[in-house]
Amino acid sequence: MLGMFSALCQLRVGRASVPCVRYTSRSARSILNDDDMPVDLSEDNDAVDGVRAKRNPKPATQQRTPSEWRTHRAALKESFPQGWDPPRKLSREAMEGLRQLHRVDPTTFTTPVLAERFRVSPEAVRRILKSRWEPPVERKKKLVRKAAEERAKVLSLREVRERVEAQRVMQSRMYGRAARQGDGLELDGEDEPSHRGIHARDRLTFE
Repeated sequence: MLGMFSALCQLRVGRASVPCVRYTSRSARSILNDDDMPVDLSEDNDAVDGVRAKRNPKPATQQRTPSEWRTHRAALKESFPQGWDPPRKLSREAMEGLRQLHRVDPTTFTTPVLAERFRVSPEAVRRILKSRWEPPVERKKKLVRKAAEERAKVLSLREVRERVEAQRVMQSRMYGRAARQGDGLELDGEDEPSHRGIHARDRLTFE
């Protein structure tokens, strides 16, 4: 029979109660008496402290060799000869701004200019100009102001370029005039007739 922990029990026989003691086996008593014995927890400490290396379930990725990189780069160049340039999507506001620029000054903001400015293809610009979507009123006013600012900026740049070109032309003319005047002074200071021919200031006499 299995041993049980010792306990006092009361056997009631009629009205009288008789105490009795039940004895347990030696193995059961040893469990109760072994509470003060040290327990080896070194394995648990190693697991907590990270002494044992953790296993990596994922396989290690192999790095590409230089030859593989060259092959991959050659394949990309063959697939994209003009370079990686994914198509760019414009927002509704950007599309309306594009239309406003073209509507304000179609001669300046042509399809190629708008395509370069918004970094889209000319075909995309043509489709945007043909579409009929309209933004809210407040947004439309804001876009109109922005288009006016862009137009003023373009005109100011054009004026600056024209002014610089005009100054360059005037300076070249002044330099040419000064050079011609210098040639005339040299001719006046010469004692002997010049080999260049007749000058406008020379006097001719007939005998």
